[in-house]
Amino acid sequence: MKNPLLGVALLFMAFTSLGIARAQDNTILDDVDTSVESEWARISIHFSLPVNYVRHSPQERGQLLQIFFTIAFLEAQNISLREEVRNVPATPVMPATTITYQPPLSLNFQREPSSLLVRFDRVVNYDVRPGDDHRSIVIYLPIAPRDTKPANTAKDKPVGKDSPAK
Repeated sequence: MKNPLLGVALLFMAFTSLGIARAQDNTILDDVDTSVESEWARISIHFSLPVNYVRHSPQERGQLLQIFFTIAFLEAQNISLREEVRNVPATPVMPATTITYQPPLSLNFQREPSSLLVRFDRVVNYDVRPGDDHRSIVIYLPIAPRDTKPANTAKDKPVGKDSPAK
């Protein structure tokens, strides 16, 4: 090697530029997972930074839900200013769901909360709560009881001319 100092300098520059690229591309949404409990389907939205749940609207029911939150321990240079989208596929007990992170319009993260726009493919009831880990927000969807009776029972059939008389 002709100049070891040049090699060290190039290696340092490579690591530094990689760190800068990562800082500019940090995403807010980390992952979304789902689970089903006895009475609830659960959508857990995980963040890459600690968040503080602020509020949501509408309160209990709808097809479009907006959740407001602030980012704790904010380092603005490490935050994505781009919209981020995650999709949750439909299951027999859960509707297809699109979750969109929306940075504040003013880009002032200290004054204005960020929000998630959650769009379900049908109107649902829900309950929204902050996660226990301070890096998630959880949406609970009640599971509707299913009708277990057979479809073609005698009382389901219409009464017509061919029906026996009383």
